[in-house]
Amino acid sequence: MLIGFIKRNQPASVLLLPVVLIALWVVGFIHPSIPSTGHSAPLHRLVLAGLSGFPHALVIISFVLIFCEALLINYIIRKNEIIDTNSYLPALIYIVLMSLQPEMLSLHPILIANIFILYTLHKLMQSYRKETAYSEAFSMGIFISLAVLFYFPSIIFVLLIWIGLLIIRPFVWREWVISFTGFLLPWLYLIFYFFWNDKLEDLRYELLYYSLVTPVKSFNMNSFSIAEISQFALLLLTALLASGRLLHNLSGSTVWLRNNFRLLIYFSLLALLSVFLAPSYSIFFLSFLAIPFTVFISDYLLYAKRQWLAEIIFTLLLLSVFANQFFPSI
Repeated sequence: MLIGFIKRNQPASVLLLPVVLIALWVVGFIHPSIPSTGHSAPLHRLVLAGLSGFPHALVIISFVLIFCEALLINYIIRKNEIIDTNSYLPALIYIVLMSLQPEMLSLHPILIANIFILYTLHKLMQSYRKETAYSEAFSMGIFISLAVLFYFPSIIFVLLIWIGLLIIRPFVWREWVISFTGFLLPWLYLIFYFFWNDKLEDLRYELLYYSLVTPVKSFNMNSFSIAEISQFALLLLTALLASGRLLHNLSGSTVWLRNNFRLLIYFSLLALLSVFLAPSYSIFFLSFLAIPFTVFISDYLLYAKRQWLAEIIFTLLLLSVFANQFFPSI
């Protein structure tokens, strides 16, 4: 089966990634869509304004971004020794999790924000072995700030920097101040741009009112299709099964490993809280969870005692993607 193939054939498995990604994105290539700019942050709106007349270009850019992010998260897992494997399974899991819903098959803002958040996560984990982390703190602040300029709810991950500094490093107040300075820097450039063009009122409207105040959300189970509910239930089941391995890793032999998994748990909590800042309730707006869930699910699938169960779960997850694409109204 697929998981066994990836575990046994490491060089060939990297070639499998674009094949799976193309298969999952076939609907996106055939029927390309342009994401809505409603409640969108300034940089995302700017990108869409320049490419709105080229829907296929949006899909291709999204395709390349997801592939690069999949390889990046695989690199982060290896470099920080989170999972003891040379497999490309984490990259494959990330590709699947970022293709769950038809709305994801285009250049949506979380797809762009995730690349900055992945770099932030990597910088946090790498700061463990450094005496000082001033440059890392500054770059982390800039990365989160850029993510916010593409998707405003990313602002909640400012807390990830400070939580991570508490978990991974001894308290150094300069690192906290420097990270906040880095976060403010892109905003200073943005404010200057709007001031220079006499559009400060537009900036206030776009960033605050249009992003946070205008959305009207209500949770109604009837608004979800059977395919979406089934997919959510499958993800929840997988998370519960993976929790056993998570508890094992939290009692791991190295402090670095324990700290990295604690950081990923806080990441998951912040990702869940970001939904309350999202324009609506949808699995689509849980895309931030693709990052920690890639680690948790990959760890479970690689070391599951019942490999047949792991293969069934992964197969069902793939089928749920196609069900939501081809039978969205069921």
